[in-house]
Formats: sequence, structure tokens, C-alpha cells
Amino acid sequence: MAIKEEDYFRYLEALLFWEGQIQTGVFQSKFGLSRPSASKYLNRFIDEQALDVYYNESEKTHCLATPFTPKLISESFTEYTQRVIDAHLHSFERSPLAVLPVPHRKLEPQLLRPILTACRKQSALDIRYQSIKHNGETERIIRPHSLVNTGLRYHLRAYCEASNSFRDFSLSRILSAEPDYRCKAQKGIQEDTLWQTPVELVIMPDPRLSLYAQQVIARDFNMQNQQATITTNAALINYLISILRLDFQHPNPEAQQIVISPECYRELSAKGLLWNE
Repeated sequence: MAIKEEDYFRYLEALLFWEGQIQTGVFQSKFGLSRPSASKYLNRFIDEQALDVYYNESEKTHCLATPFTPKLISESFTEYTQRVIDAHLHSFERSPLAVLPVPHRKLEPQLLRPILTACRKQSALDIRYQSIKHNGETERIIRPHSLVNTGLRYHLRAYCEASNSFRDFSLSRILSAEPDYRCKAQKGIQEDTLWQTPVELVIMPDPRLSLYAQQVIARDFNMQNQQATITTNAALINYLISILRLDFQHPNPEAQQIVISPECYRELSAKGLLWNE
């Protein structure tokens, strides 16, 4: 199998394994193929892998009828996000890139399929959720709009009927998810005020460093005038602060390296956007 063809088939397998469905147009757009070529590769993939797939005429979608064990990809959700969600990268026989291993959260494709469908359609789900705050399992009706990768975990950004607000739900703590047709709330991404509020995080070298070290850090982070601005939204700002290790001050400035600029910190604090206050 040619490298290009193998890349197509890995993508299709990841899509079918985790989402349980494939639209020819999505595959076509992903790789810039003509419609006949996309259909040819898709049909060949289904035939060669001997998959039990049926065509849903109303949705114009090839749907998985029987679960299968993937042959070309791992069962890692991270690989799915890299192949399907992240920007497409050219495959190398041996990559010169080494990736730091992180703990894998427990994620099941049977559970993820209705969740991904609900995100795509912004429809409601009835979930069983392990809540640390409530010290047990809770049942909730949610309407998710986005799947978020914080670097160490995935969570759903969703409207929660019980709390009457938008909340974050860790994917690995969702025990079951079923489509719910009783949900009366029609609140989606446009009504998520925090998600729709842009926020700028301004970082700078730790001022405890020597002037030379500050110049090195500024170059590392592509800073202009000793500052760099990262734009996100109010729902994600604290995850960004956490992954950059800006939510606490390390006693060693060489370990800390960067801090939030004082002006930015005061602005975030005044708006009540910081978790640690």
C-alpha cells in the first residue's frame, strides 16, 4: 500500500472507529480529492477491511453497523484527534519528532460516538457523570458544543440543565451518554458568554532573571518588546494559564521562565476570570 493511500485508510479507520460514520464530502475536503477519487478510496477501504457498513440516504453518510477492531491505527483517542481533528500532517516512515508520553485517560469509542455527534449537531445528551464535587455519580442533561483538548485531558464544554449554566465535563468521567429528546433548553455555543468573550493573555520573562536570561526567554517565546500575547476565550483562559505553569510562582526563576504581565494579571483579576482568586 502506498504511503498516500495508507494515510487515507488510517484517517478513514479513525473516523469510522470513533465517530461510527463517514461522509464522502468530509474525506474529499480533508485531502483535496475529487468526488470520484474519494468514493473510490472509501469503497475500497470498506471492502478491504471487510467492514459492516450501511449507507444512510437521509444523512448522506456511511454508518458503522457492527463494531470492529482497528487494524491500521491504535485505539488511542489522541491518535483520532491528531488524524481527524488536528491539521493534516504528512506521514514519514520514521519521524524525527519525539513526543513526551503523558498518562492516557480512559476513553471508549462506544461512548465517544454519541458525544461527538451531539457536538457536531449541538443536540442534547443524557449522561451519567462521576462528580468529585458531589462525591458520587450524577445524572445530567447537557447540550455540548465543543470538545476541548487542554494538553493533559479532554473535556466537553456544554450547557447543563441542572445548573442552568455552561460547564466543563471531563470526558473520562462520563460513564454513559445517550441522546435526549426531552431537553427544552436550546442554548448553544452562541449563548455561551464566556466562550464568546475573547481574552488576551500577555506573558513576559520572569523579572527575577538576569537581563541576558530575559532576552533568551523573549527569543524563545517570540516576544516583541519583552512581551507576547496569546488570544483565547474566557472559558479557556485558566486552562491556558495552567498548562503554561502560570498559576503559581516557582521559587526558582530559571524554572519559572515566564510570568503574566502585571497589567494583564490586574485586568483578569478585575474581571473575575482567575480560578486562584
